[in-house]
Amino acid sequence: MINLKIIITMNRKKLLISLAMAMLSMAGQAADNLPALRVQGKNLVDANGKTVVLHGVMDTPNRYFNGWRWQKWKADYSEADIKPCLNYFEKIFTAITDHSQGAYCDVFRLHMDPCWTNDPSKKAENEADISAFNMARYRHYLLNLYIPLIKDAIAHGLYVIVRPPGVCPQDISVGDKYNRYLKSVWKAFAADEYIQQNSGIISIELANEPVRVHMGDGSNSDKALHDYFQPVVNEIRAQGFKGIIWVPGTTWQQNYRDYVKHPIVDSQNNLGYAVHCYPGWYMSGSGNNDNTNKEIFYNAFLDAVPVAKTNPIIVTEIDWSPYKPGSGHKDEQGNWVESNYGTWGTATTSGFGEGWKYIHDKLGNISMTLQGSGLYFDIDTYLKDKVVEPAFKGVDEACGEACFKWYKEWYLKQNTTGIKQLETQADVVSTLYYNIEGKEVEKPTAGVYIIKQLLSNGKIRSRKVFLK
Repeated sequence: MINLKIIITMNRKKLLISLAMAMLSMAGQAADNLPALRVQGKNLVDANGKTVVLHGVMDTPNRYFNGWRWQKWKADYSEADIKPCLNYFEKIFTAITDHSQGAYCDVFRLHMDPCWTNDPSKKAENEADISAFNMARYRHYLLNLYIPLIKDAIAHGLYVIVRPPGVCPQDISVGDKYNRYLKSVWKAFAADEYIQQNSGIISIELANEPVRVHMGDGSNSDKALHDYFQPVVNEIRAQGFKGIIWVPGTTWQQNYRDYVKHPIVDSQNNLGYAVHCYPGWYMSGSGNNDNTNKEIFYNAFLDAVPVAKTNPIIVTEIDWSPYKPGSGHKDEQGNWVESNYGTWGTATTSGFGEGWKYIHDKLGNISMTLQGSGLYFDIDTYLKDKVVEPAFKGVDEACGEACFKWYKEWYLKQNTTGIKQLETQADVVSTLYYNIEGKEVEKPTAGVYIIKQLLSNGKIRSRKVFLK
């Protein structure tokens, strides 16, 4: 039972009741230093109507994709694997938000990886195969892994965008099995009390990389995208989730033209679009021929993503690096194929990267997450030495060096436009401690913890601390 020690001289009874109610819901409150965001016209805004754009990384809790850094190979994923996974991501969140070392991320895109939600007794052919998906496992790991990850990210000052398990099949049709799958996943997610309480900080990306979307009878129509995702949006809103929903386009999230004629209707008017952008797309350059023309790139992007004129955009996947001298492999025909530094896209900062920055700055309503944490900073160096440095350090033509510089510039500029660390001098009424799994503990003596403080002005402040 929580003991509230409050010294007051006026309205004692009323204040005690209010504080008691606040304490009971403390675990479900968002970090006090993150203002809630919503859509207003074509922008994300805070409560004061100031425009906000976000910059960060995406990642997925998966041993393989995490480079076996938190656990070696095992046949499946179980309860015993949660803690090492959470411990690893606590380090990631600490690194990408360490301003003292130049890291300025403020958003994290979380993939609810199907390695946890699939039935280990069934075999899925690939990430688009939902035949092994198990709702009971999803609900379990939502509560015990994904939400603790979200809580820890928020405690580090990160907004969180959540993506469903897996990727879209190449061809999907209105009302098909995958359509029903998305509705069921988001229904469970949107109904969660913690998610609803923090809907100004947690947002939903409906699906990952639809390629071709058809009508229910398999025919093609410019209304197919609308008819596929409108029911998913409706299902989310029916659960009471009021936060931002990010809607994908077709062709691996690079075609949004059909939404102009058939826009998604949202009862909360809190809708944006999630886009992907890789070298060679939108008439940009790539490879050894990265002769990106900024205006051509900009015009092609706006032609394919016309919703950028009416709604906020977040590019949830983007990266680039040049070819790495002396690296590569022989293909099936024995030809030498050059390799880049470890990104999906091959291009340069002086070409594709500067072209992308031109689009970002000119439109003014585009947020972004790099395709992986390890494309922003050098994870292995940090785990070894606690030093945060750009990914591909010294390679100026790669996204790591560029985004390390740009994220800081954008963040500091934005401090004058609304997304500040909010502090208060109000008295601390009571303090609770949580471990990185989100469980309340007694006052700790050593380790990493989340401190939540109830203030006399009724606000709750959350922050991460490391006790030696």
